[in-house]
Amino acid sequence: MTRPSLLGGIALLAVVACAPAVPPLPQVAVPSPTPAPPITFPRDALPHDSLIEWWYYTGHLSSQSGSQYGFEFVIFQVARANQPTAYLAHFAVSDVGARRFSHQARFASSPTAAMAFPLNVSGWSLDHSPGGDRIVAAMEAGPGADAAYTVDLQLHDGAKPPALHHGGYITYPPEGGSYYYSRTRLSVTGTLNSEPVSGIAWMDHQWGNFVIAARGGWDWYSLQLDDDTELMLYVLRDASGSTTAVYGSYVGADGSVADVLPGSVVSEPTGSWLSPHTGATYPSGWRLTLPDGRQLVLTPQLQDQELYFPDAPGATLAYWEGSVAITGDTTGVGYVELTGYAP
Repeated sequence: MTRPSLLGGIALLAVVACAPAVPPLPQVAVPSPTPAPPITFPRDALPHDSLIEWWYYTGHLSSQSGSQYGFEFVIFQVARANQPTAYLAHFAVSDVGARRFSHQARFASSPTAAMAFPLNVSGWSLDHSPGGDRIVAAMEAGPGADAAYTVDLQLHDGAKPPALHHGGYITYPPEGGSYYYSRTRLSVTGTLNSEPVSGIAWMDHQWGNFVIAARGGWDWYSLQLDDDTELMLYVLRDASGSTTAVYGSYVGADGSVADVLPGSVVSEPTGSWLSPHTGATYPSGWRLTLPDGRQLVLTPQLQDQELYFPDAPGATLAYWEGSVAITGDTTGVGYVELTGYAP
């Protein structure tokens, strides 16, 4: 330190020492987080200006000849700053009688995000109106779809209103937050490979400014029980496989929605399945214990219901999503989704 600066420092210390004490600043109240605006229908059935959004349908169909099928159809809308809006659609059919699973993906992009229906992803379409929904999709025979399936399905709400999970908005720290509701008991009519079918379906709609983390994964259950109730359970896992959060809703026969508290539903795998496609080991079969003590046994209607997309390698992650039969203290049908198990 040079002398001038040393002298200046001493002088500053002297001034500070002689100055009167400054009182501390008063405490400032910490503002409460602004709650997310509530979901409003019919507005929020439409697409939104958000980073990510999806419309997800799973269901169970019967043909007039007695054949049983499960189906999955989903459209993802992904927006990023200064980039075209990307669209990804997945379509899968579980042919229970034929012991066969077929699946495919389609991609599309648009300079701007859609703000109305119908949504069209390279020829697969989803339409929505106050009268119901319509799904039209056709696979092309090829890897992952050795047997190609075509559907034209109309879906209609019953007496139950949409179920708002966790009040309609779930926070996923640190990734962000998501609006989330389900239409838990849709009636379905239409055709599968031109044969008349009917059944029930479940529809999930999520959107928000969040990013799906590459680490970890989740197990998701949508169960439609024969006592006219439904259960949604969403178990998040970190990269080590440990559970980080549990969300769920129980929908009563009267349409009332109650949150499932963490730890109140116990899920235990009853077996496992080794994928010949990806080498991943998935849990296969589950025993759920509900808060009232009832036990449900979930059995995959096909073990191999893995979406691994051999026709689009590297373009999408592999996951297992399949139709399950429910036995035990209450019977029914459902779907289970497993992510984060495949490399």
